[in-house]
Amino acid sequence: MCEEIRRRHAGKLLIFITASVWREAVKLSGVADLVYANKWWIYPFTFPTNSKWFGLVDEVYNPLTTGEKLFAAGTSAHLIDDLAASCGLKVTPRLPKLCLSSDLIERTRGRYGLDRKTVENRLLIGINPGPSWRVREWEASKWQSLVNRIHSEYHALIIQFGINKGDGSSEYSNLSGVTLLAGRLSGEELLAMISICDLIISIDSGPVHVAAAVDTRVIGLYGALDPASRLPSGTPAIGLFGDVPCLFCHNRTPVMHWIDGCPNDIACMRKLDDGTVFEAMKSMLPHNIKRGSLVSVD
Repeated sequence: MCEEIRRRHAGKLLIFITASVWREAVKLSGVADLVYANKWWIYPFTFPTNSKWFGLVDEVYNPLTTGEKLFAAGTSAHLIDDLAASCGLKVTPRLPKLCLSSDLIERTRGRYGLDRKTVENRLLIGINPGPSWRVREWEASKWQSLVNRIHSEYHALIIQFGINKGDGSSEYSNLSGVTLLAGRLSGEELLAMISICDLIISIDSGPVHVAAAVDTRVIGLYGALDPASRLPSGTPAIGLFGDVPCLFCHNRTPVMHWIDGCPNDIACMRKLDDGTVFEAMKSMLPHNIKRGSLVSVD
């Protein structure tokens, strides 16, 4: 989108405003001249598009999904196409690649006890359970079962991303067998951690797109939205979902519900079992990873 905006406004200063956790991702992408961030810059907070700031601003673009603009409307368009269309743009749906410095990666490894000597030959798997909107979440018991399955068959270290308020309010804060980094990482550290993982397993959330931008394999868990409308292209990615009649309700018009109030008790996510996710995980791993350990193949 920024490339198209640059084309339309050649020679102008391009300023990008985002949530604080994603500021480093935007900076590393190199798509904007200046990047500002605020921890409160999350939906539904928006920037007034009709303000020209005393003639200093030529145009304000405020991308919104179809659902954010019209709560009862769903879309089958890909997320990038949907956001671009809301700004009157037509773009190629792809993500910029993020190139992280080796210094950032090694510094982040060391800070959180994941240096190469400590990790040795273990498989690194990142998981992002949330919390998020209830309609996007997968039960904590299933996450725990998946973690247990991984440890039963692989010499693995599992890193847990996400949000952690520290008050015990999240059911995902007490998973065992994981290195809990939820709520501890800066934006650039999150990027570095995802980049060193062999695989990311995540609900429909930002880490799915970061994984694609740093060329890390990713499995996304979906239900309310069709993964074909969300998954990034250009990197190995699988979207999983349960088989229920009301599947992909957020792609339909009218949408049955939005953040909460699912009349079917979020059956789409409950129907998705940990065995399905585990088998998909095995199919995504490099061919030289064997049961119980990592084996180099000449």
